[in-house]
Amino acid sequence: MTIFVRIVAKMARLRHADMLYPRHAEGDALNRKRLARVIIAAAVTAAILVAIIVGCGPKWGDGSANPNAGNASSSNSSGDSSSSSTSSSSTSDDSSANYATRVSVQLPSCYMENMVFQRGKTLVVKGTAQTSQRGKVVDPTQLITTISQGKKSASAQAKISKNGDFTCTLPKQKASLKPYSLTILYNETTLLTLKNVYVGDVFIAAGQSNMELNYSQYYEGSGNSYNFGGGLITTDDLPKQLSDNNVHFVASANSSKGTDFPLRDVNEQAGTWLEATADNSQHFSYLAQQFAMQLRAAHPNVPIGIIQTAWGGTPIRRHVQGGDIYANHIAPLEGFHVAGVLWYQGCNDSTNEATALAYESQMTLLINQYREVFDQDDLPFLYVQLARWPGYQYTQNVRFAQLNTLSNAGLRNASNVAMTVSLDTDKGTSTLIHPLGKDILGARMAAQYLAMSEGKTIPNGPLIAHAKHASDGTIVLSFQNGTATGLQAEKPNYSKTESATVPDYDANPDATPLNGISNVATPTSTPLQGFEIADDSGKWVSATATIKGDQIVLSAADGSSNCNAVTQVRYWWSGNPVISSLLYNDLGLPASPFIAVVE
Repeated sequence: MTIFVRIVAKMARLRHADMLYPRHAEGDALNRKRLARVIIAAAVTAAILVAIIVGCGPKWGDGSANPNAGNASSSNSSGDSSSSSTSSSSTSDDSSANYATRVSVQLPSCYMENMVFQRGKTLVVKGTAQTSQRGKVVDPTQLITTISQGKKSASAQAKISKNGDFTCTLPKQKASLKPYSLTILYNETTLLTLKNVYVGDVFIAAGQSNMELNYSQYYEGSGNSYNFGGGLITTDDLPKQLSDNNVHFVASANSSKGTDFPLRDVNEQAGTWLEATADNSQHFSYLAQQFAMQLRAAHPNVPIGIIQTAWGGTPIRRHVQGGDIYANHIAPLEGFHVAGVLWYQGCNDSTNEATALAYESQMTLLINQYREVFDQDDLPFLYVQLARWPGYQYTQNVRFAQLNTLSNAGLRNASNVAMTVSLDTDKGTSTLIHPLGKDILGARMAAQYLAMSEGKTIPNGPLIAHAKHASDGTIVLSFQNGTATGLQAEKPNYSKTESATVPDYDANPDATPLNGISNVATPTSTPLQGFEIADDSGKWVSATATIKGDQIVLSAADGSSNCNAVTQVRYWWSGNPVISSLLYNDLGLPASPFIAVVE
């Protein structure tokens, strides 16, 4: 600007000289033409500089609206088109338009492009709003969030606390494979736009390594510590990687620093939730992607979002309130709505008796607290009972705690809680702490979730209810209603031919994911195994088990029916039970290991 002023002044001096010395006017004409061209160039340059200063101010100055570096685009509208321009300004510092440029918003790290919001629930957008203008506060009536899809849109005004934390609660939206656009505005000036967000079903995938593990952790790099077994598992044995652009995931890093949701490198570098392409799925929980695959087949018009918070080698106490994983991975999601929680954990707590005995109360507390965070008393909570594993002494105790959690009186709401038995799913890899069979587990969990969402009976294997002395000296085992129909003895197939695929819903609209499970077990004439009885001495001996309708009748293994002194009964009470004849129901689901007092 100073250069421009100097040039104008020089021009004026030349005009004055022309009047005083007209004989030099002809010679100076050329100079004046040249100077005019310089003036025009200077004016254009000055205009460009002003435009840059004004137009880029929101990115570089006080009006910055950068929630997560590289994860959002600013836009002038909530439509499909995007523009790099942001808020306008005026010559007055006190004008509302200029003030808008001085307001910035920061969203949680997991709010990014390609994220999925839960259908059928309000859409909660939260973050921090600030202004650098002295004496001003952010006016909540001017901070608006809008979600739009085509010509349809909905908006919500913010609620702002004294520290600048804000929440906008948008009305619920329908599931759609077509993306929505999410825009945050202040005084009708766009601060932030997430061009592609989706509405579908969102799940938390939590726990430890059997939930966390993916292809890259099994096989990426030489000497990978997760690839146990000395070649017992090959790449051909692993489930086929999911390739579905309508499944999106975001994964937390194994970090407890700070309080915000720490992003795993693959998400942080991309600046988005990742689509489950063949390449991206290498970083995606095996169990979660197998679960998502089943749901996508059942509801092909509903996108699936997975928020993966699992962290290998962690005890349950770190996942409940007061633990660092809860503080970093779960608490930051408060207010966000999800369809359910997937949980696979417990190995770490099987290492000593104290943590194993405390597991049931911890698990009950965890379910209650997760439901509080996601603001739904009956939020579906689906978890896997520990698989066969000989490495830890108290594995069977944790299994029993997981079974008892289903009926624990401390659950504030016992509905929509389901356990998946895994004893028959490891495909001969029980010597690995990370066994195969995640495809089978995913199908069983998906069947349970779909039943919950449709208000149907949740499919379970036989769940013990009572053990009672009979008048004939035997012991009669009864099971919870609906879990013991079609009882039969079956031999588990631990070859790698057992698998789970997506059922053909076109041919059978009433199918469930259970129909896609094959070669897991076959009927056998071998008597049921694994039942034991004990008297007050505490000595356990094998018992003969006979199926009678929907009950099991136990007698002494020596043929004696005199079990009057028996006080306890248990089933497959071992960390790594050798199973040749396992109890199943007509759903093809196995009974859970248990221990029970005989009444």
